[in-house]
Amino acid sequence: MLSPQTVASGLLAASLCVPVAAAPPFFNPFMRHNLAATLGPQLSSGAALYTKSNSDFAKHDERWTQWNAPTFSAVVEPASEKDIVATIQYATSNGIPFFAQGGGHGYSGTLGIIQKAIMIKLQTNFGSALYNAHDKSVSVGGGAKYSVLAEAAYAAGRELTVGSCPCVGAVGGALSGGHGRLQGKHGLGLDALKSMRVVLANGTALDVSAEKNVDLWWGMRGAGQNYGVVVSATFNTFPETPGAMHYDGELILDGTQLEEVFEILNEMVPTWPAGLAFDVLFAAFPGSLDPVIVLSMIYAGPKREAAKYTHRFAALKGSLMFSENMYTWADLPFKAAGGSIAASCGTTKLRSTYSNNVRTFDPKIQRDAWNKYGEFLQAYPNANGTGVLWEIFGTQRVSEIPANASSYAFRDRVTMIGLLQFDYTDPSILPGIEAYGKAWRQQSIENSGWDDDKLYVYPNYARGDEPLDSLFGYEHWRIEKLRMLKKEYDPTDAFRGYHDVWSHPGKDHHGHSERGDLK
Repeated sequence: MLSPQTVASGLLAASLCVPVAAAPPFFNPFMRHNLAATLGPQLSSGAALYTKSNSDFAKHDERWTQWNAPTFSAVVEPASEKDIVATIQYATSNGIPFFAQGGGHGYSGTLGIIQKAIMIKLQTNFGSALYNAHDKSVSVGGGAKYSVLAEAAYAAGRELTVGSCPCVGAVGGALSGGHGRLQGKHGLGLDALKSMRVVLANGTALDVSAEKNVDLWWGMRGAGQNYGVVVSATFNTFPETPGAMHYDGELILDGTQLEEVFEILNEMVPTWPAGLAFDVLFAAFPGSLDPVIVLSMIYAGPKREAAKYTHRFAALKGSLMFSENMYTWADLPFKAAGGSIAASCGTTKLRSTYSNNVRTFDPKIQRDAWNKYGEFLQAYPNANGTGVLWEIFGTQRVSEIPANASSYAFRDRVTMIGLLQFDYTDPSILPGIEAYGKAWRQQSIENSGWDDDKLYVYPNYARGDEPLDSLFGYEHWRIEKLRMLKKEYDPTDAFRGYHDVWSHPGKDHHGHSERGDLK
C-alpha cells in the first residue's frame, strides 16, 4: 500500500511549509565596501562574517525558494544583540541594504526588491528555545524554528499554536499571524506572544509588550516585518491536550467524489470543533500527471472522537489509500502526511503562491477548479509539484479576541484559507503560472461566499501583488495607523521588503496607488 509520503509526493509538504521573512530592508543595488576590514572589527569574537570571496558562501545564504528571491553579498552570523545593532548601523550609515533571516522561508514576491544585501542570519546563534517554569512561557531567539519552540513547550507538558511545517521561523510566522492547527483552542501564534526584543533601523533596542511600547506592540503583531529585527520573543503556552496524543488520518481519493467532499465540508464548517484541522489538497498522483484529492485530517484528541468527523470521508467511494495514526504533538509536524511536510524543508526550488480565504465552498466551482488544475499539469509537467490547498482550522479562540487587539485584521476570515502553490524548476513557464494563478484567485474571490467581492489574504501566504487592505484590513484606520507607526519607528523605510505599508507595489480595492509619503 502506498504511504502518505509517497502518494503526496511532497506536495502537501510544500504547501504547508509556507514561508515568512524576519525583517526585510530597503533597496540599494551596490556594495562598495570592504566589509571584512570595516564591519568585521565591529563584531564580537563569536560572530562570523562571510562574503562572496568565501568559497563556501553559497551554503550560508540558502533559502527555501528561489522565485523572486533576495540576493546577498555578505552574511553576518551575529553572536549577540550588539552584533545585530552594529551590523544594522553599519548598513544604514553606508547605504547598504540589510535583511534579517529567521527560518529562510519568506517567499513573497516583494522580497525581490532586496538585492546585494547584508544578511543578518539569526538561525545560527539565535535559534534556541528556553522554557520558563515561573510563568510557563517559552523564550526563543529570532531565528528559532517552529520545531524548536514546539519541542521546548512539549517537554514541559505544554502546547501552543504553531505552523504545520517544522522548519518555518517561529517568530516570523507569528509576526504575520501564526495560523495553525490549534488556533481554535489557543488563538493565532501572535496571540500567544508575551513580549519581544526589537532592534530598529537606527540601532535602538526596545522591549515591546502589552506594557512597554504598546503602540509598536500592536503593529508588530500582524505587520511586524515593517518595523524592526526581532532578536528574541517570549510565547505563552497552554496545558497540553488530555492524553497528549493527536489523531492523524490520511485519505487519498481519485476525484470522483469531489462534490461530495466539499458538500460534507460545508455541512461541518458551522460547527467545526476547536481541535480539528483539515488540509484538502489537489495533488498530482506519484509517477503521473493525474490529479488526486489528499485529505490530511488532524484532531487534538483520541481516535474515537476524531471518527465523528472523519468517518464520512473515509467511507467515500474512490478511495486509493486510508491510514490512521496517533502522534504526540511534538512529533506531529514530522510524521503527519507520512513525514512529507518535514521532508520538503531542505529543498531550494522555484516556489510561488496565490491565495484567498473563503467562507464556503461551491462544489461546482471546485469541480471546475479541479479540471483546470489537471489541465495545468498536462500543459506544464515541469510544475507537477504544484498543488491547490485548502486549510480548514478551528476559529473559536481566534474570534474571541477583539479585532482591534492587534494589527492582524481578519479574525473572522480564517476558517478556510486557500493556497495555490507552484513548485517548479523551469523559470520559462512563469507566464503560464501567472495566467493560471490569477484566474484561480479571481474565481475564488467571485465564489468565496462572503457578502462582498473582496480579496482576503493570510499575509504569510501572500504573493505580493495584492492590495494592502486585503492583507491588513479594509477599515481605513488600520493602514493609517500602521503608517503612523512607520513614521515613528522606521522613518527612512529601511524595512520595506516584506509587504511594506509605504511602498507596496499594488493598488487598494478602489484601484488607487498604495504608495505612501513618509514626509
